[in-house]
Amino acid sequence: MLTACRIPPILTPSSSSTSHFSPSITTTRVTLSSSSSSSSSKSHSKLPLFARFTRSCSSSSSNNGHSDHSTAPASPEIDEVESESSSDFGDSYVALFVRMLGLDHDPLDREQAIITLWQYSLGGKKYIDNIMQFPGCINLVVNLLRAESSSACEAAAGLLQSLSSIDQYRNSVADSGAIEEINRLLTQSSLASEVKVQSLNMLWNLSVDEKLRVKIAKSDLLLLAMKYLDDEDMKVKEAAGGILANLALSHVNHDMMVEAGVIPKLAKFLPYESEVSRVIRKEARNALLELVKDDYYRILVIEEGLVPVPLIGAAAYKSYNPRSYEAPAFPDGTEIERTYDKPSRFGAAELLIGLNVDNNANVDEAKVNAIIGQTQQQFLVRVGAIEMEETSTRSECSDDQPRLTLLHWIDGVARLVLILELEDKSAIVRAAESIASACINEHMRIAFKEAGAVRHLVRLLSWNDNAVQLAATQALEKLSASNVVCRVIETEGGLAPLVSILKCSDVAGAIAEKSLNVLAQILDPNKEMQLKFYDGPV
Repeated sequence: MLTACRIPPILTPSSSSTSHFSPSITTTRVTLSSSSSSSSSKSHSKLPLFARFTRSCSSSSSNNGHSDHSTAPASPEIDEVESESSSDFGDSYVALFVRMLGLDHDPLDREQAIITLWQYSLGGKKYIDNIMQFPGCINLVVNLLRAESSSACEAAAGLLQSLSSIDQYRNSVADSGAIEEINRLLTQSSLASEVKVQSLNMLWNLSVDEKLRVKIAKSDLLLLAMKYLDDEDMKVKEAAGGILANLALSHVNHDMMVEAGVIPKLAKFLPYESEVSRVIRKEARNALLELVKDDYYRILVIEEGLVPVPLIGAAAYKSYNPRSYEAPAFPDGTEIERTYDKPSRFGAAELLIGLNVDNNANVDEAKVNAIIGQTQQQFLVRVGAIEMEETSTRSECSDDQPRLTLLHWIDGVARLVLILELEDKSAIVRAAESIASACINEHMRIAFKEAGAVRHLVRLLSWNDNAVQLAATQALEKLSASNVVCRVIETEGGLAPLVSILKCSDVAGAIAEKSLNVLAQILDPNKEMQLKFYDGPV
């Protein structure tokens, strides 16, 4: 019999959006009687129904989200009747397609049914609720992950992704054996990229739950997610990175992740010159920021060329006053021969001439890196783009942890030294503490020396503030492990303020202890002999 009914739209994967979908439309469809439904077990009797249902999806999507006001109900009574009729009609179709997922149906029918239900679920929670009204539906969907058809596997994984995006259904998906089936599916050598994306996205949704995170991490899925970080498809990389970022939220997973080698895998996405999407860069940063909360893992992250840098807010950088017309010099204060008399903004002309580029001047690589980092960070401050790339993440927004980001070591070192020149006391303290924690080897100590950190830290020793003095002495203590840096501290006049701190009667014990350690490194009687043969760490 012919009935005029309002059915919910079904969005195709190419035009799907959980927040933007076309409103219901009025159309005419053939409603199957109970006798015809029960007797239509063969594929040739159902395919016309799939075609009509799919055409309904296409026609609703073509409206681009705009309803036809000419078909609007004339009164609330009519609206209520149509609403009830639409709900009954949609439920009857969902029930039909769920039944067609059964193992007793033709594989082609099952494939068409799962594709249609996946498209239907993209409409949002209301439509997902309609599907979940039928017990056993998830088990039938999970079974289709074993289908030989790539389209059926993609649709099954896509529907499971939609279901797992709803909090109340997440455990139901996990209890159905979906994690184990996805694990088996992702181990296949030849797997369509679309199937990988939907499968990994489902795991990404499930990993939001803390208990499921532990379950996923203890399975082979941790190694599989790391493997797919090297996939050619960027969507696959993004989903794999999202899974690892969620797994890192549970501290119990950190040992397993680090032992599996996740740090170098994720660290390669952080440098801005790497051609990756913002999504994978953000997820990689999220995961590594969770790992750097552990002191030992922070060292491993720094060894990969990344430096934890405090986020202090763009407003704090307004107090930065770059040197505009001073004589050209390297970041560490080393002056360059001046051969150009006219002033040049920010010393660009003097620097180019002083470096004697035309004559291929031999400049130490550490100084070159310091110049590059300083130039980039000063430019970001001047244009007001500082901290714009480091978007807010879960680790940065937590209440009990300071806000951090991770930068490539060239940019990170320059950023920390730049913060030392600001007027914000709390920002200075955090930067000095970050410098102390980043000085894990001679390479990093020399990098901070070339960037001019020693000069600013010595200046901070004279501040009449215990927090600033403690942070400065802590940083100098770590830097003084290098013989080269010890000589720079002495050259910059660091001995006098260190001695003054020790003479002060009301100085804090921790400040006095660290000051004494720095002096011991500088005035070591064996230093002269060491410097004759070795310029490395003491």
